[in-house]
Formats: sequence, structure tokens, C-alpha cells
Amino acid sequence: MGSAPANFGVLGALRIPLALGVLKLSTEGRPERAEAIRVIQHALDRGIRVLDTADSYGLNAKDLHYGEHLVRDAVESWSGDAAEVRVITKAGLARPKGRWLPSGRPESLRKAVEGSLQALGVEQLFMLLLHVKDYRIPFEDSLGALAELQRAGKIKHLGLCNVTVPEVRQAQRHFEVEALQCELSVMSRKAATTGVVALAQELGIPFLAHRPLGGHAKVDKLLKNRAMKPLVKKHGVPPHEVALATLLDLGQPVIPLFGASRTESVDSSLRALTLRLDSDDRTLRAKISFQPTPAALESLRPHVIPTTLRPLVAGEGPGQEPEVVLVTGVQGAGKSSRVEPYLAAGYARLNRDLLGGKLDDLVPQLADLLAQGQQRVVLDNTYPSWIARHAVLRAAHAHNVPVRCIHMATPINEALVNVVLRVLERYGRLLAPDELTALAKSDPNLPPPAALATYMAKFEQPRVDEGFSVVEEAPFTRRPEPTYSGKGLLLDIDGTLRGTFSGAIYPTDPADVVLLPNRRETLQTWLDQGYQLFLISNQSGIASGKVSQAAVEACILRTVELLGLPVTEVRYCPHKAFPTACYCRKPMPGFGVALIQKYELSREHLVMVGDMESDARFADAIGATYHSADEFFAG
Repeated sequence: MGSAPANFGVLGALRIPLALGVLKLSTEGRPERAEAIRVIQHALDRGIRVLDTADSYGLNAKDLHYGEHLVRDAVESWSGDAAEVRVITKAGLARPKGRWLPSGRPESLRKAVEGSLQALGVEQLFMLLLHVKDYRIPFEDSLGALAELQRAGKIKHLGLCNVTVPEVRQAQRHFEVEALQCELSVMSRKAATTGVVALAQELGIPFLAHRPLGGHAKVDKLLKNRAMKPLVKKHGVPPHEVALATLLDLGQPVIPLFGASRTESVDSSLRALTLRLDSDDRTLRAKISFQPTPAALESLRPHVIPTTLRPLVAGEGPGQEPEVVLVTGVQGAGKSSRVEPYLAAGYARLNRDLLGGKLDDLVPQLADLLAQGQQRVVLDNTYPSWIARHAVLRAAHAHNVPVRCIHMATPINEALVNVVLRVLERYGRLLAPDELTALAKSDPNLPPPAALATYMAKFEQPRVDEGFSVVEEAPFTRRPEPTYSGKGLLLDIDGTLRGTFSGAIYPTDPADVVLLPNRRETLQTWLDQGYQLFLISNQSGIASGKVSQAAVEACILRTVELLGLPVTEVRYCPHKAFPTACYCRKPMPGFGVALIQKYELSREHLVMVGDMESDARFADAIGATYHSADEFFAG
């Protein structure tokens, strides 16, 4: 190309605004190693100076860093100036059995970086991108780990892949974001319309457009794309060259990131550089817009905390001055009770369970209330992360209203108990997984166990530096039931009370049940002290079809017969083992809470005996003293 090189931030001046990704050269269907090196070097000979790889580019977990080794060998054996080549690598994906799974835990990122340093043969990575956001952990944990690695000198430049504008803003609190990589093509323009490309332009950093042809599965669709057809016909070139030229026409900061497994494919992609679109061409593809939406443009505006905000004092209750109160916490934390005094004082309430829709839908409603003069508002939703809270802060500060955060610091076990109590209060019994799913819309504040687990995995502690005027933490205290005085001894069944003659983990026939030693004698001493016996068991074999419900009940009946002692009640969970989708499967506290209520059991005299970690966690959840079966029945 005859024009002057364009400058792409830390990547420098690139005469050819294209980058080669080595995914196709590293994963399933890859060419022989020598051929892959030849393809990379051919791209370098033709002017490519940016190579994109990742620690996860290989066949599986045993083949990690293959792509990085490939790039190193290709560059080191290339006849050109290796100092001109910019190698971008990524971390944050795992490859168990060839699958692609997020792996953003700090220890995983540290291990990946050490492996990449060794594979690339460098003391410092030129650029590392976080491959994906791991939704199983707080984003803050991943970002903090990357910042530490950069401070330790292991990474020169940091960037992000597959992110939104707010996620970039969150990352900027930890390190300077110097590159972005997201999917962008004529068929997938979300990164442009949501403002990510515009943000890269604003920051003066490169935007690497991966899957610029829509991905392998969509390449054929380019032939049928109505916006591409007239351009293909006019210029007489293949659709993928027109598609690449369309991205190149966007100019800085976009760098299409193409893949190739043959030298011919490299040449074909490079031909897009010679295809210059004019105003008529842009009119022909008018249906394809890469412009940010109005909402996206608004999100690009930096969050500036007003210096004129009314100061708030921690611990003060509802007042008459403007303020937005954000009550956060896990489902079942007691947020609704905390909101009641604010409602009584005339605050407007925004709650997703009551209003429906998504959490993001509450933000424009908040803005409307503030604009209309209703400047005392309370929002009680989970808000587990910086991202979730950020939009509320922006909306409030846009109207010069301070925000108070009250975080309900309710332990997960107590929250689970609260949800179970709601279920029992409303329906009189524990609900099956399909019943909980069916009630998701009509009774949304009865979340399934997975919802609470997701919250805990994503939780990021609210902090003043997010923009809150004050952050308060409300500890949880459960009021005791003064009339509950019953004594309860709760026992697991399989491995705790009984074994099998056959050696099977659990019996499927009553004739196979054998009572374990010293059970009857030990339990009699507890009965003599006024304890009632309760049997609680997980029987997921019913859901998996390994045993019938009738057989399970017959085997339990036989166990009680062999025990020869009065058992007050037996409860078993017939639902699947994983993922836990009910509150009756241990370690969920459902059966324990139900029995405590029904028999007015005192937690002071509540004991659980079992042989598995789930039994111990169950005991912890309901506030019972736990004993392992071996030590308990050994006297």
C-alpha cells in the first residue's frame, strides 16, 4: 500500500492494518507444524507484523501453549527483522478434554502467564489479553491478578477480549487498558453498536476484530448477505474480501484479525487491502451500520462524580433530602425488611421482582423518577458486582443525587434458610425443581439454589471508591424462637446407619440392607436423654433411574426395622445430584428447616451425624452440631 503507515497505539505504525491469528494453525484440523510455520512466515513476508495467539491454542489441556511455541519458532527462524513483530497472547481459557471453558481465577492466570513466558522464550510478554470474563468468579479477582502480574514486570501491555464498555471501565480501575479484541464482522456488529469500537478510538488503542468473516460456520452466509451482494457484483471479488474491506474501511482503530491455514488464504485476505470503498459503496451497504446506538453513546461518557453532592452520614435513617439508597445482598438476605422504613418515609421503590424485566431496566426508570422530582428512591436488588451497581451510580450522579449503599452482609447459609422459610410459609412444603422453575416468573423472590450460588461466585464487595457517598454493612442476626425446646438427632442413612451385604454404595433391595455396628446401642442413649430421631437421606438414584422410589422406601423401612428404635420421621430427596436444583438435597437446609419448624426443635439441642462433606455442610447450614459417623458410633 502506498499510504503512510497508520499508528495503532502500543502496536506502533502498521503499514498493513491486518493481524494474523494462529487459532486455525493450532487447534483441531491444523496443518503439519512445518506447514504452519511456512504460513506464518509467508504472512510476515507480505507485511503482516501482528500475530495473535493464546496459551489455550492447542488440541486440549495436554497441548497448552502450542500456538505460542509455533509463533516463537516461526519468528525466530524468519529471515526478516523479528524486532518488528508484535506478538499478542491471551490467558483465561482452559481446555479440559478439548472443550473451551473460562478460567479466570488468579492462580490460573498466574500459571498461564508463566507458561506463556516460557513458551515464547521471553522475560516479559509484550501484550496479554484476558481471553474471556469468567462468570464463575468476581471480575475484580481476574483484573487484580493481571495488574499484579504487570507490576511484577511479567507483562508490558494489558488488554481485554470479549467485553462491554462498562467492563472496560471497571478494568481501567486496575490497569491501563491498551488493546481490545472482540468479534466484529458485517454479520456481527455488536461491538460497534454497543460502543466498544468507539471506546477504543476514544482511548487511542487498537481494536482487533476477531472472526471478521463471521466465523467458520457463517462464511457461507456471506454469499447470501444482501448488503454484500451488490459490492461483490460491482467489484467482482469474493464475498470474504469485500467483508474484510468493509472492516478496513472503518479505519483506525480497527485491525481485522484473520485466520489462515494455507498461504493462498493469506494472499486472499491481503487482497482486501487493494479494494477501496467509495461513497457509492457505502450507500450500497447502508443496511449495515457500525455506528453506536444513542444508549451506547451515553455509556461512553465517563462517570464523573459531582463535587457538589450532598454529604451523607453513615447510619442515618430515611430523611427528607435527595438520596438514592441501594440495598444490596444475596437473595434471601433480608433486603425487603430493610426497605420498609424508607417506604414508610415516602421513598419510591424500584425492585425487579415487583416490576419485572431485567436489572438494567430499572436504570432508566430511576433516571425518569429523578428527572420528575422524585429524588428519594430506594432500590433493593442483589447488585453483586461493580458492573451491576455502576449504572445506578451514573444515573443518580447525572441528577446530582448522592447514593448510599446498604449491603446486607447475610451469610449464604442464613440466606438459604430464609428462602426455605419463605417456601414453607407460602406453600406449606418444600418444592421440587420443576415447581421452583415454574414459579420463577409468578413468585420471583423464591430463587432456586443455583441463583444464590451464582451471586456468591460473582460477588464484589461494595466500596466507596465506586462512587458511593457512604457504604454501610448491615449484619444479620436471626431471632431465636424462645418456645422451641425440642431435642433432635438427625442422621444420614447410607454409610451412617447402614451398609450392604453386596458392597454396593446403597441398597436397591431390602434383603441387601445390613445395619452397621453399634448403631442401636448408641442411639438408645440419645433417646434416653429425650432426643427424637430423624433420618435424612439423598436418594438421587431415583432421578437417575438406578433405583425405583418403591425400592428406596422399602429399603428405608427395612433399615428402621433393623434399628428397632422409634424414628420420629424419615425424609429423603429423590432429585438429581447435580446441579443441585432443590432445597431438600443436602447440603441444602430444606429438610432441617422444615423439621425444626414442625417439631419446634432447639438449635442448642440439634445434632447431625453423617459420613460425607454434604452432611457436615448441611449441619452448618441449619446451625446443628456435627459428628462424623465413625467417631459418633465409636463412643
